[in-house]
Order: sequence, then C-alpha cells, then structure tokens
Amino acid sequence: MNKAILQGLSAGIIFTTTIFAGFYYGTGLIEGTTPTAEEAKELLVKQGFVVSLPMEETKKTVQPKDADKVLMENEASKKDQSIVSYTIKVKTNMNTTEIADRLSKEKIIDDAAGFDAYMNEHDFSKKVQIGEFVVTNNMTYRQLANTLTH
Repeated sequence: MNKAILQGLSAGIIFTTTIFAGFYYGTGLIEGTTPTAEEAKELLVKQGFVVSLPMEETKKTVQPKDADKVLMENEASKKDQSIVSYTIKVKTNMNTTEIADRLSKEKIIDDAAGFDAYMNEHDFSKKVQIGEFVVTNNMTYRQLANTLTH
C-alpha cells in the first residue's frame, strides 16, 4: 500500500465515524432512554425478579447478624457445655490450615475449613504470631484469631 491509499482509507474511516456520531447525537434518541425507578421495578417484576428495598432502607429495617454472634449462638446451643482448654504451639512456617486442623483435632473448633477461610478472608492469616497460646472451645473465630495474632 502506498501513502495515498492509506490516507484515503483513514479519511473514509473518519468521515464514516463523523456521520454515525451526527446521527446518534443529533437525533435525540439517547435522551429519555434511562428508565425511572418505578419503570425499572415494573420491568423487573414482569420478568420474574424480586425487587427489595434500597440498601439504605434495608440497613435501617433489617439488622444483619454478625458472623461472630451466629457462632456464639451455635456454641451456646450445644448440648455438651464442658469447656475444653488447649495450649497450641505455633511454630515457624506454620500456616492457618495446620493451625485449624490442630484446633479441630483437639475439639476447639468444629469446622477447620471454615476457620481457615475466616482467617484468610479477614487477613488474620498474615499476622499469626509464633508462640504458645491458650484457647478454649467456647471462643469465637474472632477471639481465636485475636489470640493467635497478638
């Protein structure tokens, strides 16, 4: 291709883009295309979706339960009310999976994978300290995490 052909091709692309832009912005079709909240709600309901309250109102009307509160309620409802105490020794290069397995084995926690996920999701896994820590089976995940990281 020579220089003249490339210039002609470029001019054609620019001209075509200008025409499309003129029709798009000049016709006024883009105005009024955003539905109102009521129109959007009607459309969603017609399509079978469930429409709930806006986030601000939901936060005011429904108070979500904290994960620790749920765990405390589950712990309190256990039939076996005996408290088990365990001294865990965290060594160098020990990861949260190993800690969770050991706590589960000693009946401090019920769900090793859940505790490991909690530690990773809340960035406690990066802050685990080396040493000996006394933990009990009535501690929440947050309390265990705070104990292992301080």
